[in-house]
Amino acid sequence: MMAWKAMIRDPRSARSEAMVLARSAFRSAWTRRGTDVTAAMARMSCLVVAPHPDDETLGCAIAVMRKRAMGTPVTVVMVSDGAKAEPVTLPPDELVEVREAETRAACAALGVGETDVLFLGFPDAELGQSIDAIATRLAEIIRARGPAQILVPASCEGHPDHDATNEAAIRAVAASRFAGQVLEYTVWLWTHWPWTRGYGSRDRSLTRLLVEPVRRLRDCRPLLVDGRGLRERQRRALAEHATQVGSPDRGAAATGDEVPVTGPLLATLRSRYEVYVHAGALRHLDFPRPWRDGAGGRGPAGSAASTSPHPPRAGSGLSSPPTAKETGRTNA
Repeated sequence: MMAWKAMIRDPRSARSEAMVLARSAFRSAWTRRGTDVTAAMARMSCLVVAPHPDDETLGCAIAVMRKRAMGTPVTVVMVSDGAKAEPVTLPPDELVEVREAETRAACAALGVGETDVLFLGFPDAELGQSIDAIATRLAEIIRARGPAQILVPASCEGHPDHDATNEAAIRAVAASRFAGQVLEYTVWLWTHWPWTRGYGSRDRSLTRLLVEPVRRLRDCRPLLVDGRGLRERQRRALAEHATQVGSPDRGAAATGDEVPVTGPLLATLRSRYEVYVHAGALRHLDFPRPWRDGAGGRGPAGSAASTSPHPPRAGSGLSSPPTAKETGRTNA
């Protein structure tokens, strides 16, 4: 009864929680069509390409832990310097140093050694302006490390830095003539999926509200890595990114209690499975970007292209996006 009264007093929070539950339900239905690749994933050496510090933990933590438990080599590449995180008030140079230290600590919690965590240092929120340069650096790393598998952000994440990282990684794969497996992981996808064709409330049609979610379940079969027994450790690793998720009591973090990540990103932490798709499997849902043919300033459903360095914090329904406080993080 008290929870119901709280929802009445705060309709925005109630709507946000309802959307989290809806996304979790659709995610559960989608994973029922998926293929469990836990065993195969654990045996493949890997290069994780992350746009920002903490994306490696939110997007790939379960796979990384599975690999390291078997002694499988894992390299984590951090593309941006993370200098424009919000609402942190540290000077940019100091913030970069702090976030690098946080990343090393988080990766250590996942079993990845310091020499296997690489920082490219490209300007945060500006990765779309450096795609070729990023691709060149990634191609060099692919040749040097020789992984069997590369994990990159999904092409339709919606966040400009994530989408640019995907583009740069795909170009690097081609330039290096990489012949292994390329999979896409999901972070920001869960802030707009399964209503994926643009953010905001411009389209409240029955097609978007009812038909599009059903189509999403049939787009492709996801690849699943079993997270059972590892989610608490993932939370502990995520807690190391204190500038992004706050500074929970260290004792609470040590026991795996909830770190302050709320809103649509909980679809990840609540799920039994970590979700991947084959590279390009969701490309028909890509947001408009300057480097993509046919963008023309409008999205697949006619929505205007975003010119903001960060996407809306979508997820509190199909109207106004949640705030940084509600999502618990900003530029991941």
